Amino acid sequence: MVASLCAAAVTGCTRRPAPSPPSVATPSAPAGLQAAARVLEQAAPASAAGKPAPRTYLPDTMYEAIDGEADLFLSYDAQGLVTARYPVGSATVEAEIFDQGAPINAFGVFSQLRGSDSPPVEVGAQGVIIANEAVFFWKSRYFVRVTATGAGRPPIATVVDFARDLAGGLTGSSQLPAWTAALPAQGRTAAPQYVARNVLGHGFLANAMLADYGAGESRCTLALVRAGDEAAARKLWERLKETYDGRAEEAALAGLGDERFLGLGREERPVRAVRAGRYLALVVGKCDAAQARRLLKTTLDRLSADSGEVG
Repeated sequence: MVASLCAAAVTGCTRRPAPSPPSVATPSAPAGLQAAARVLEQAAPASAAGKPAPRTYLPDTMYEAIDGEADLFLSYDAQGLVTARYPVGSATVEAEIFDQGAPINAFGVFSQLRGSDSPPVEVGAQGVIIANEAVFFWKSRYFVRVTATGAGRPPIATVVDFARDLAGGLTGSSQLPAWTAALPAQGRTAAPQYVARNVLGHGFLANAMLADYGAGESRCTLALVRAGDEAAARKLWERLKETYDGRAEEAALAGLGDERFLGLGREERPVRAVRAGRYLALVVGKCDAAQARRLLKTTLDRLSADSGEVG
């Protein structure tokens, strides 16, 4: 089903080696990174011994700070990263602010890394507490991690307060496009994810919301892909039909959208798909035909109501 690209626990991702000498923010850095550096310059966790100079990494040097993770952020159009490490007693609190260029990309990274069981916390647009030692949140064009490490690390409340201070300094709208809210909430087993590229493992599919539904043997994934325009959607539709051998019409989908098919995916999982204008909606998995229709119809109805793009 919908899988995170990196484990949610702080220890689940490949952590970075010791950072290279700092690349302090300069006038040549993108404006978003300069703004993030100013936020770090002005903030510090409680009991921190000073305010270290932030380090700035551009897309081609991000691996120096987050070896093994850079590809995830770059797949969501990262503009760069600003970090600062604050000594707090015998521990360290590290703040990382990733400039993802747009709210939907910041949300997308957050949706991949938040974990399914992480408790929510009111920080930024959305936030979670990870393993009781870190706060992940997104706001505006930024994804932010604040992590406490080392012996005698401060309580999570200190990390949360510091994360809130950082969120307060990050400006810009956190509004997502209306279509990203179209997936139905009823029956959903986890929060939706935004996937910028390689949707469902297909290199030709991009820009999609995904969520899992059902339980037991009746589980499936709903994916809503937004193409650049209707002509692009038609081309993607033909590739989908070829990929899933989607020649059959599914009676349960009659009347939905402009085109429909029933195909077969990996591990013999049914794929029921609908194209409506510039949108492609797919239910992949062992939901029955009636459940798949409900998911697809509700999604298309919500698109029509929220954006007016689908009639």
